[in-house]
Amino acid sequence: MDYALSEQQQAFRETAQRFARQKLAPYYQKRAKQDRIDRAMLKEMGELGLIGVDLPKQYGGLGESSATAGVIIEQIAYGDFNASYVQLLASLMGGMIAQHASPEIAQQWLPRVVSGEAIIGLGLTEPRGGSDAANLILRATKSGNGYRLNGEKTSMSFSDQCDAAVIFARTGRVEDGARGVSAFFVDLNQSGITRTHFDDIGTKPVGRGSVFFDDVFIPAECLMAEENKGFPRLCRASTIAAP
Repeated sequence: MDYALSEQQQAFRETAQRFARQKLAPYYQKRAKQDRIDRAMLKEMGELGLIGVDLPKQYGGLGESSATAGVIIEQIAYGDFNASYVQLLASLMGGMIAQHASPEIAQQWLPRVVSGEAIIGLGLTEPRGGSDAANLILRATKSGNGYRLNGEKTSMSFSDQCDAAVIFARTGRVEDGARGVSAFFVDLNQSGITRTHFDDIGTKPVGRGSVFFDDVFIPAECLMAEENKGFPRLCRASTIAAP
């Protein structure tokens, strides 16, 4: 097997390397002290085609491989480790949404992610059980044509900055463990949602915090994959590399 970079991958690498060394590295220490990611920087990376290259073309991506996305992440991290988390999250969450969210949601949100205009977070970790899906407490209860979320997610990256998130919530019985968990696409800019920001030692621009859901209504079309099967389905999607 040939592990050498293709000409296309080399071109992406050179673009990302040039941006990292000219635009990111010289100002890294200044940005590292801030508790917000630079949105203008995100848009500039998006304009250069450096975000979500492995996402499908119909949603604004370039249909490249996960390996190509990894080449870009490596070079961006050289100049600013915090900035590289944008690419990582775009590929991870974008892949989940492209495969398991409705086409309408994917079409509305993924082009914004690729262009650097939106950040989509991951809501899995909870205070009691960490990232153990078998012990999730946050509850999604059926209500009319949708669900109502009640509970807390914590240690969530971009907690008070991301525009939306994939939230894992319990829809089945507690004794069902991870098999009673569903995934929902949630716009975080709505009533009933409160967000906090932790005072961390490092990765300040990314930041972590808690997100509280107080009887937040989520339409049925925001359910990803199948009810009670969200965790295994979405985790499988996040670990399969594109060819």
